[in-house]
Amino acid sequence: MLGAIARARQRVWLETYIFEPDRAGRPFLEALAAAARRGVDVVLLYDVVGSPHLSAEHLAPLVDAGAQVVAFNPLWRWRRRLPMLHRDHRKILIADDTGFCGGMNIAEDYAGAKYGNGRFRDTHAALAGPGVADLADVLRGSVRTASGPHLPAMAAPPPREGGVFLQVLGSNVRRRKRHIQRALYHTVGRAMSTCFLTTPYFVPPPRLLRALIHAAGRGVDVRVLTAGLSDVPVAAAAARHLYGSLLRAGVRIFEMTGKTLHAKTAAIDGLYATVGSFNLDRWSFLRNLEVNMSAVGPGLAQGLERRMADDLAMSREVALAEHEARGFWDRLVGFVAYQLMRL
Repeated sequence: MLGAIARARQRVWLETYIFEPDRAGRPFLEALAAAARRGVDVVLLYDVVGSPHLSAEHLAPLVDAGAQVVAFNPLWRWRRRLPMLHRDHRKILIADDTGFCGGMNIAEDYAGAKYGNGRFRDTHAALAGPGVADLADVLRGSVRTASGPHLPAMAAPPPREGGVFLQVLGSNVRRRKRHIQRALYHTVGRAMSTCFLTTPYFVPPPRLLRALIHAAGRGVDVRVLTAGLSDVPVAAAAARHLYGSLLRAGVRIFEMTGKTLHAKTAAIDGLYATVGSFNLDRWSFLRNLEVNMSAVGPGLAQGLERRMADDLAMSREVALAEHEARGFWDRLVGFVAYQLMRL
């Protein structure tokens, strides 16, 4: 992404939930300021809850260079136009005719050895072609929601030879946009052979749970990879409260223990794939701004299947007998955590 910013000559628009001014974040601040100084239209939209350490001092060189910086939904009541729990969880970069989206924030925890510590196992996708304009439109909508500047519509780049059918799906429940949710229900509900989901926080609504159980019941190979080593322990405990009905239906559940999982992906029938910021929890379904990139074709779907196979090497499968042998206190903690995650 830093390379794309350095090459940009027209626009660099960045939207992120977490922006840490650390060993990973500082190079981005410097690259954005350098782009603004060479006349590129630079916009940074960050969420104030996700980025509490990003101060005016860190942003001053960027503003002085001519970039537009927008804070999403400030906490102070007199500056806030939206409910406090309505957050911007999207991760988007538009650098001229190239786009990026996925689960990666701007922080050391998401970066490799050069810029970070590699704490999280995450997935991010780059795209080119007309879909970049659709991704830019989602970002423009986020800026409007944050009462930021009006950004001009981006002309759609031409299709790439050998490309795939691609959709950019957004979720903004306050504006009644639930495109990601509808796509999940539709694809899981119609899966024929395989349904592989990767999510760090597995606390889906009852409708999606039923869709997964029904898919397994009609013979679909349903696998869920979630976090065993979680950055949100209450979410991991809540997920375990739901395992029983899924395991009894034949759904296979794996917990990653070798790293902290943060990827949000799905691969269905080896043909449909989605990558983005959308978690399978109440926050993504009902509160946050989210974005996913979905593609129809074997390339991305089978790539995600291979990625899951690699991830399973540092994961453990949850057995039904083991799950049902949990003690009273483990069950109670799971029940309470589940109720908390539903708030």
